[in-house]
Amino acid sequence: MRRSLLILLLAVSFFSGPAGADAVTMIAVADLRQEARLARAGNLILVVEFSSEYCGFCRKLEELFLLPMQRNAEYNAKVLIRSISLDAYETLIDFDGRSMSTGEFAERYDVSLTPTLLFLNADGIEMSEKLVGIWSEDFYGGFIDNRIDEAREKL
Repeated sequence: MRRSLLILLLAVSFFSGPAGADAVTMIAVADLRQEARLARAGNLILVVEFSSEYCGFCRKLEELFLLPMQRNAEYNAKVLIRSISLDAYETLIDFDGRSMSTGEFAERYDVSLTPTLLFLNADGIEMSEKLVGIWSEDFYGGFIDNRIDEAREKL
């Protein structure tokens, strides 16, 4: 079933193209308190992608999986997908309202490679094991789905 869903997601992504009415983009995190409110209100898992501008694997992860997931109502009922760039030393507002650099935030979760996906609850607690890198496109969608299902069971 998951493989069929993945194929459907990829087909929709391919045929709709980025210029379609359902075009989506990765949303960068600025204030995790706001994201936490949205996640809590919808009983959603916060999926945070750590990326960098020159990371080809990050673009692959986004194009093959994360952007198609954002176009799918089934995923929208389960997750809130956001991105944090490790290129610039920008600041963000943490879950507790404290301002910190994106690098400090990454260090908290032991993130040093891109892409990395975290699966967090609205309090910023990891609800399933992070995914580091993208290695098998054939199975990666299943890995994401398994992490999401595991995380949602713990909500």
